[in-house]
Amino acid sequence: MRYRDTCWREWKELFVSRMDRPLPAAEPLRKYSELPPSLAKSLAIFQLGESGGGTIIEQARTSELPQIDKHYADAMALFVREENRHADILAICVQQLGGELIKDNWTATLFVATRRLIGLRLKVLVLLAAEVVGICYYHLLAARLPKSPMRTWLTELVSDEQSHLDFHCCFLNSQCNHAWKRGLFVVTWRTTMLLAAIAVMIDHRAAIRDLGINKREIWRRWMTFSRLAERLVIRPAPNFIRVC
Repeated sequence: MRYRDTCWREWKELFVSRMDRPLPAAEPLRKYSELPPSLAKSLAIFQLGESGGGTIIEQARTSELPQIDKHYADAMALFVREENRHADILAICVQQLGGELIKDNWTATLFVATRRLIGLRLKVLVLLAAEVVGICYYHLLAARLPKSPMRTWLTELVSDEQSHLDFHCCFLNSQCNHAWKRGLFVVTWRTTMLLAAIAVMIDHRAAIRDLGINKREIWRRWMTFSRLAERLVIRPAPNFIRVC
């Protein structure tokens, strides 16, 4: 179907247009000395989660799923590159906060292990859950930081993650071409999103507490964006496509 081919080409062009953005420059450490140490630890966990992604690129290139092509595989590779840029930005944030990067964490390990064990469609669904979590969490963090470059960096991540949400919803929408597939997606998606939200609430509880983020607020935002993503996926094509 031509509209879908055009969609992936336009996604690729969007990611290409953002490839050459420079990384932010480091600042004096004292600028963020009053922020709680738990924030650095929290961002270090997200930094670990934003790294990697090579296996999903290979799966996208070799997949025989309907409605995807070379343009989709190219767009996926560029998406992973953008996620790695996010990891670099978060690494700078952690260092500016006086924290240390980490090499392993139980939620990141579980996230990566789950992706390695499943096919492309479920991999993308798990990535979509991560985008929903990231959009809401980065926004809430940015809102509680003093006016500063770091707040600007996190706001930029939110903007990128919103387009990533559309990208993954576009793919999942292309795979939900029957009522039973849409029903299966809803059940799988709600379960995945619930587990992801619970894991983040546990793993980042110190930063949430120290920054005064209301747990009900963050939970409400996650569920709101979760339902938005769900609607975008199960809406019959081609009416869904927003960026394309």
